[in-house]
Parts: sequence; structure tokens; C-alpha cells
Amino acid sequence: MGGPLTVLYVLASAVTAAAVLRGAARVFLGLGPAPEEAGGKGDGDAYETTGSGEEPETEGRLGRVPDTMTAVPALLLAGAFAAGAVPGFGDAVAHAMSEATTAGLLHTSVRWTPLGGGLGVLSSVLAVALAAVAVARPGLLVAPNRALPLRRLQSGHIGDYVAWLLVGATVLGVLALPAVVSG
Repeated sequence: MGGPLTVLYVLASAVTAAAVLRGAARVFLGLGPAPEEAGGKGDGDAYETTGSGEEPETEGRLGRVPDTMTAVPALLLAGAFAAGAVPGFGDAVAHAMSEATTAGLLHTSVRWTPLGGGLGVLSSVLAVALAAVAVARPGLLVAPNRALPLRRLQSGHIGDYVAWLLVGATVLGVLALPAVVSG
């Protein structure tokens, strides 16, 4: 794969990571301006969820995050770090998985290149920059009024997230298909 698809992947990962970083900065660090009350502008608020009918998940305020909620993300982060930073880790995992399966479908190997590493760093830098702008100056990244009909396609309900994840994965799969078939 190369060219336009590479640009798409870098931008998609940067925007996705920026959204996660922005959310973490707002929720866990309390950064950014206080949110405005819903219903003030009439600019698509009818299509957004408010959470007004939600029941509390716990009896009271938790003093700390339960271990079960920190163990899984910690293991996933450690694995992601090892896959990107430890040479040969990806090959070792692929080899172990292929040995563990009788079908032998996992005979893949990961080859890191300087270009791939540079694109990963570029995506990370873009993500941090976008998140910083979204937290410090949120008005700069607001969609124009002509884009508001798109809000109806993503209301915040879980079904919308699943539907758009499947649409995005399908589109990326179709775009990547020629490279996979020829490679």
C-alpha cells in the first residue's frame, strides 16, 4: 500500500488518537473550558444524547479505579509498546500463534522500516497537536454549519458507532483490496 492510502491511514489514526487524548485531557485532567448547557444554540442539540435518563452504575462515588478496570488497559498498552519498540516481538508472537494453531494460518512476519516508524511518529505528533488545539481553542475545530446534517448520522447512540465502524472498515478494506491481491 502506498500513496493516498498511507495518507488516509496516518490522518485517520491521528484524528482518532486526538479524540482520545482530548477526551482524556478533559475528563481526567479537567483541561479546557467548561461545557455549555445543552439547548442554548439550537445547532444540532436535538440529535445529541444528554444522558438525562441514565442510571448510576455504582451506589456512590468510588475512591479509586478498580484493578479490573486498570489491568486490561495496562496489558494492552504494554503489548502495544512491546510490538512497536522491541525488535522481533511481532515475529515471536506470530511464530507462537502459528505453533499454537493446527491450521497454521498465522505465518506472517512484521518488518519495521524507517519510513513506517516515521509515519507512526508523524501520526502521534499530529494527534497531540490536534488534541492540544481541541482542548485549548475548541472553537477552531468546530464543524461549519453546512456539516451539521452529518450530526444526524452520528447521534452518539451505540448503534451509530457500530454502524460507522463497520462502514469505515468496509471502505478501508475495499480500498486496500487491490494492494492485498497484487502483493
